[in-house]
Amino acid sequence: MGVLKEMRQSDVGITGVGVVSACAQSAEEMVETLLFEKVPLPPPVSELSLPLDIDILLRKIAPDHWPISSSSPFETPTGSLCLAAARQACQGREPGRMPQALVLGTSTGGQSKSEEALHQLLQGHVPSFRMDVQGTMCSPTRLVAEQLGIRGACSTVSTACTSSANAIALAASWIRRGRYERVLAGGGDALCGTTIASFFNLQLTKRELCRPFGQNRPGMTLGEGAAFLVLESMDAIRRDGRSCLAVLSGVGLSSDAYHMTGPDPEGKGALSSMKMALEDAGLTPEDIDYVSAHGTGTQLNDATEAKAIAALMGDVPVSSIKAATGHTLAASGPIEAVLCVLALVHGHAPANIGTQKAGDDCPIQLVPPGGIGLSASSALLSNSFAFGGNNCSLVLRHHEEERG
Repeated sequence: MGVLKEMRQSDVGITGVGVVSACAQSAEEMVETLLFEKVPLPPPVSELSLPLDIDILLRKIAPDHWPISSSSPFETPTGSLCLAAARQACQGREPGRMPQALVLGTSTGGQSKSEEALHQLLQGHVPSFRMDVQGTMCSPTRLVAEQLGIRGACSTVSTACTSSANAIALAASWIRRGRYERVLAGGGDALCGTTIASFFNLQLTKRELCRPFGQNRPGMTLGEGAAFLVLESMDAIRRDGRSCLAVLSGVGLSSDAYHMTGPDPEGKGALSSMKMALEDAGLTPEDIDYVSAHGTGTQLNDATEAKAIAALMGDVPVSSIKAATGHTLAASGPIEAVLCVLALVHGHAPANIGTQKAGDDCPIQLVPPGGIGLSASSALLSNSFAFGGNNCSLVLRHHEEERG
């Protein structure tokens, strides 16, 4: 493990990160709460603030931590989260070095505004806002582009829980093909009634905090958040003499199309995306030192993912942070990618949160409390899987030139 590989032409640099979640409002807070466990996690909440008779636990962002709204007509709850994280990722950049393009993933978009419009209509009122502006899937993308002055291509990706991981993959492909030097990639989701009711009706949520990969795990805990990464070509980074936090070396995408909501129990799609990511990065399974798992806490997802990881990488250390963040849907991919960047920067991978011992159906090695150290040559793999069998795996590693 930890074998140094020559810097490849296809590597894409990561020069900025930003994150907003129930347990961390910035990358610095994520280091304290998740990497080194110095700050206790906030308790989950059961108050929905929605007209739903549902009894579950959620990882909601506290009202006093909610981003300040802009005056933009494109403002939505999801957009507010995305804008806050995007601003963090771009903080301190000169105007000439801002991202030229944007790829944003979301599964809810302006859904909360659609629900608000429906409630107003049912009460006999005309909606107090334009649905074609705030109620669309692309409204968060329009908000971020407007507020940050991004004038290049702006794309919205919506593939359920892989939305923003796929957004990162698309942004990387733009840079690899020479279309842009700098692209802002990521996404987010705010909780809304449709999301909560849908997962409850699928019997995937309970009034009990999730325990990813644990024995008798109760199901997932929903959350909300957003995260973004500034991806940049290595040529531009060298030319401008900028620092690089880490590099995105490999991308793997697959679709097993087994079931509308359930993964292939053999884990074929997950295995395929991980293999492709390693091949794209020019690495072998033995080169991976840590896997940031999708690990939602459901019976089928965890068993399937664990089986695929074990088949490909044996006893590689694995952890999921969803007991801390909740399953943030489209935001989960970039939140966990940011965590991998921070793990590389600080040489430390986070513990599996929620349980210390893997269930009998999860043949993997969970990272223990306190986390584990990483070497200067470490390579990490981050998984995101979604309904419909949509899978995305990303390989991240150190920027070797920066280590000298």
